Amino acid sequence: MGMFDRLLRRARSSASWNPRLLCAACSPTVALLLVLVAVPGLARAAEGEIRIGNTTPYTGPAAAYGIVAKVISAYFEKVNAEGGIRGRKITFISYDDGYNPQKTVELTRRLVEEDKVDVIFASVGTATSAAVRPYLNANKIPQLFVGSGASIWDQPRDYPWTMGAQPSYQIEAHIHAQYLLEQHTGDARIGVLYQDDEFGKDYLKGLKDGLGGKLPIVAEAAYTVTDTDINLQIAKLKAAGANILIDVSTPKFTVLAIRRLAELGWKPEHIIPTISDSIATVLQPAGLQNAEGLLSATILYEGGVQGGDPGYAEWSAFMDRYAPSVSKINSLGIVGYALANLMVAVLHNCGDDFSRDNIMKQARSLKGTQLPMLIPGIVANTSASDHAPIEQMQMKRFVGGHWERFGPVRSGIDPGAVSDSFKAIFRYASAKRDLAGQLNINTVSLMTGSYGSTYSQMGADVASVLNDGINLRVMPILGSGSVQAVADILMLKGVDAGIVRKDTLYYLERKGFASNIRNQLVYVTKMFNEEMHVLAPRSIRTMKDLDGKTVAVDLPDGSTFVTAINVFERLQIKPHLLYIEPRIALEMLRKGEIDAIIAVDGKPVPWLSQVTDTNLHFVPVGYDKPLREEYLPSRLDADDYPNLISRSEPVETIAAEAILASYNWQPGSDRYRRLSLLVKSLFSRMSELQRPPFHPKWREMAPRAPVAGWTRLRVAQEWLDGTISGPAATAPTTIRSSKPVTAAAPSPRIPVAAKPPAATPPDQSRQPELYRRFLEWNATHH
Repeated sequence: MGMFDRLLRRARSSASWNPRLLCAACSPTVALLLVLVAVPGLARAAEGEIRIGNTTPYTGPAAAYGIVAKVISAYFEKVNAEGGIRGRKITFISYDDGYNPQKTVELTRRLVEEDKVDVIFASVGTATSAAVRPYLNANKIPQLFVGSGASIWDQPRDYPWTMGAQPSYQIEAHIHAQYLLEQHTGDARIGVLYQDDEFGKDYLKGLKDGLGGKLPIVAEAAYTVTDTDINLQIAKLKAAGANILIDVSTPKFTVLAIRRLAELGWKPEHIIPTISDSIATVLQPAGLQNAEGLLSATILYEGGVQGGDPGYAEWSAFMDRYAPSVSKINSLGIVGYALANLMVAVLHNCGDDFSRDNIMKQARSLKGTQLPMLIPGIVANTSASDHAPIEQMQMKRFVGGHWERFGPVRSGIDPGAVSDSFKAIFRYASAKRDLAGQLNINTVSLMTGSYGSTYSQMGADVASVLNDGINLRVMPILGSGSVQAVADILMLKGVDAGIVRKDTLYYLERKGFASNIRNQLVYVTKMFNEEMHVLAPRSIRTMKDLDGKTVAVDLPDGSTFVTAINVFERLQIKPHLLYIEPRIALEMLRKGEIDAIIAVDGKPVPWLSQVTDTNLHFVPVGYDKPLREEYLPSRLDADDYPNLISRSEPVETIAAEAILASYNWQPGSDRYRRLSLLVKSLFSRMSELQRPPFHPKWREMAPRAPVAGWTRLRVAQEWLDGTISGPAATAPTTIRSSKPVTAAAPSPRIPVAAKPPAATPPDQSRQPELYRRFLEWNATHH
């Protein structure tokens, strides 16, 4: 809970409730706060109001947090009395969830579905807010400025409609790490006492990331909230020779730690978390004399007007008029005041558009927003990729019975630290073996194609969207194309998957180049179609005209040359093939040294888009019967190549299917586990890849499309069977199962048994033909 947790302890002795804001008709467990507005009741007003929902524990063990919502309500009352937001009044609806996640879910659904709120704002609690986060994001309801210090609220890629407010535990730990790095060098020996839960682990991670291995942590000692004392943990840290104690504890255990250090006469530099820095509830019970010299961090002014806060007088006047029942020494009132100001700033930025989309857009667009009662220099900044508005704090020291701030306002974010590679380098010297294991364990290598090819662009897109630090890293590898990718998947150590062309697999099998390949190679999904481009002088009008001519078909490890050979064989055309890369071939074509270039790649191909020669054109490739077993119909048009094709004369061609393939690793093996990470992330994030700025070919990805005669990777089939409901592509996913593995692979890898055949629908034998017919229709009607 971060700052709220700290202030809760301060509030308990001073919480005083004014029943005029509580609805008398509510049950004892549900309180409803309604700011007086022009239109009473719960029905949503089309133009006259802005409806804001909130859940807060007014009862139960965390009841003192209700002060925050009460002050927010009072501030919105002030805004309404002054004319509202562009003439609209704010209706603030706050329910008591008793700090119970199950109740939070029920009440949040009521706020959204019955009360029709525009936004959920400042709801209190980590577990409670996490319980409703999926629901709110699925329904695109802004979940703004969550009252919790967990770092999970800053995950805009996964939860774009959720945003935190206060500095997270990790941010606070980063700031403590910065201070230590400035003050200590080789003499530092850090011991960490932490609570064995998400709070403690989140904080510990932030500390380790912030230190980057530059100062040693000599010992860690965890306690649980049910422990009666922490004597053994303190003894362990002292015995390790720690001279700095990072105390990641909640108030009860912070009191125990301070007392125990005094009993032992052990005087390390002692840093405590913000949630446990209350003088009244922590330091006084521990003994103020024992707390002398403690360190912590803060975002708030300490000491009111005497502390030099220019906003104190305005806040004090507001409290006297609108929230007289809330004690001014209760710092939760400051939190509610600051949060309400932040929400109002967002609403003012909305102009006249108070749609949920625009409210979220403005929340993501805060730039240097200053809030009253916060330390100057601590401002709110957000963006589409940054949902942590406040990331600054200032260090403070307990001296003479009170806290004194010192040093600069620090940012908890090091711009360089966003780089996982920087983190790895910083930590290399001190934790090489463990770090190497972490970095390698979830890395998946993906063989793509040559520089600038569709394969290489798709590989870069996959890495951009799926990479998630040490949880998953996709490493695209440039190659020569489909033939090399097949060889690398089968034999090259460290290659987990690759983009290959289906006709390459057929060709290798038909020619006897790879025995038992269907049992060693499996596919994950159909990726996209690759169109055949035949660039030639206008004197070459048909494919038959290439008989006996010199045709460049790219390098022999790629995939174009296989498709070219296969197509020419099936059409009984016998050209002279030249294996050179397209850049060289294009100059030769212009000089008349060759007769055509073939490129089989996803349209539009960048280098072909730059061709402007008026005497060159694309030769049509008809969808003749000999080609239908392995290829699909397609066409090229002016949108693809405006320099070579007129709008009135599209060019018919064929397309080869690219698939994502892997070795048939045995379930339970480490390589299978890595592929499982890739599959689950790829399928669940497919919609992101299918939007700009990523390659348009992603829109052709068809997870359920069959690759006839080939086996799908088991985890991919299981994911589709258990996760995707309804058709996700243009064809069903059922496939003909391959034969059981009986022969060893021609590589050092271990052959595995094929997955038992799935239940077969009655029309399975017709699926490839139906799929082809659909694509033929699609190519001629778009």
